Order: sequence, then structure tokens, then C-alpha cells
Amino acid sequence: MIVKAFSSSANLGAGYDILALAHDAFEDTIEIYAQNSSELDIKVEGNGVPLSVEKNSASFALLELLRSYDIKAKVRLKIIKGIPAGLGLGSSGASAAAAVYAANEIFKLGLSRQELANFAMKGEIASSGSPHPDNVAASLVGGLVSVLNSNPVKIEQVPLNLEFQIILIIPFVRIEAKTKKAREMVPKQIDTSKYVTNARYLSSLLLGFIKGDRELVRLGLNDEIIEKAREPLFPYYPKIKEISLLYNAIGACVSGAGPTIAIFVDSKSVKNKILGESLNVCKAYGYECTYKIAKVSGGAWVERRD
Repeated sequence: MIVKAFSSSANLGAGYDILALAHDAFEDTIEIYAQNSSELDIKVEGNGVPLSVEKNSASFALLELLRSYDIKAKVRLKIIKGIPAGLGLGSSGASAAAAVYAANEIFKLGLSRQELANFAMKGEIASSGSPHPDNVAASLVGGLVSVLNSNPVKIEQVPLNLEFQIILIIPFVRIEAKTKKAREMVPKQIDTSKYVTNARYLSSLLLGFIKGDRELVRLGLNDEIIEKAREPLFPYYPKIKEISLLYNAIGACVSGAGPTIAIFVDSKSVKNKILGESLNVCKAYGYECTYKIAKVSGGAWVERRD
């Protein structure tokens, strides 16, 4: 069986560990082969991915799922990475989502995508040291997903009534153990005033998407806590955001833990100016950047059954 899952951008301003948006910028492919056995045996294949079951987000999530249902089988998991790792695009989450979705189909477990998210998020332990369900939920379900609870996972799709695209500004930079480092930079305590401000941003963002109000979305794509704390990881971001708003983007935010920047644009935005000047900002800060223009995508799907 061949299963695919799309990339995603998490957080979206003030929605740290709450919001994630699936988009068609990149996709991961999982090929899974299984046969009956007296014991569970998983082997991982793939270029540029950890081959240890416990250190690979896809195979670790798969292991947790199959152990939970006491499934005995010989499983070969081939991972074809299309989503670049370490750039805040949900790479490890998409692989984990595709793997558990594939297992659900091939072993006929009948689990919902929400139930699968409980296992997919465990794959994030292998890549970042902690389970977080935002990216895996988006890659599993598609669209904009809100995480309402993490243990057990409860997720809901947020209705999108606004037409937009996402320009992803992607630096060619690798930060060792980036997600783990970025999570360690999150402040342990915050001022009440910042909490209230961020709650207002999050409310504005959700209402804007549901009502189709670009001004509410623009206000909502801000964050006074997480993005501020992580700014040393992406010093070019404030200037890119300034340029984006100058040329009438809906808004901009850091994609996940960065370093990718997500710029939300529509027919009112001057896209060529936003793109050209954002790439120039990257160069001015000493970064070579590429870009991808994406739209909102659906969730994981089976591409082929044999």
C-alpha cells in the first residue's frame, strides 16, 4: 500500500500547540508491506531518514499503534521524503501521519483520523523528544485543525471561508535538533497581559477564518510570546512581516518552529513584490532562501493498494 500526507504549518501566530494548517507545498510518501508472522518485526527503508525504528517518527508511531492492538506481523516501511526536514513544515508529523493511516488501512483497524492522531503524535517523540499533535493532526485530517485536548487527542477542523494562498519563504539553513531547541526557548512563565493579548489574537484569527474576514485574520496572525522568544532563530522574520503587510498580505507568521515564514496572500496582495523583497531580506541577513506557493490541502490518502 502507498499512502501520502501533505506538509503543514503549525502555530499560526498565537496558536502554539493548538493550530496547524495542511498545505500542498510538499508531501511525504509511505510504502508499507506487511505479512503475517508470529511476532512483530518492523524494518525501515529510506534515504536520509533514521533507520532505527525508535528514532524514526513514522516507524515509532507505527510501532506504538501495532503494539497497542497486539498485531503480529512482518512490516517493511519505506519512507520517501518529499517534505524537507527541520524547516518548520511538519516533516516528521507528515511521515508519522501517513504511517499510522497506512497501518489502519492495511490491518483494517477501523480507527478514525482523530483516534489515529493519538498514535501519530507519539512519532514526534522520536524527532523532538515530546509528543505534540498539531502537525500530525493537520496532515491526517487536512485543512485548518484546532487541537482541543492532547490526552486523549481531541481535534476539530476549523471552517475556512476565506480564499487565500500561502507563500512559504524557506531558508537553506539547518539547526541541529531545531524543534527540541525551539521548544526549550518557550518561556515557562508569562505576564498576564501577554496571555490576554495572545488570547485576543487567537480569537481574532479563528473568527476571521470562520467569517471570511481578512482584517480579523490579519490581526490574528500575531504573537507576543512564542515568536518573540524564538526570534534569534529567524532574525529576518520581523522585516519580512513588515514588507508583507506593506504590500497588503493578509498577514504573516513563523511556520511551526521555523525557520520558514508563512505569508498569507489573496487577490488584494501584491504577490510579486512580497516575494521578491522577502527573498532580498533573506540575503541581507546572510541567508539563501527559496520559496513555495501553496494552497490548503486535504488529509492523508491512499494512493495505491496491491
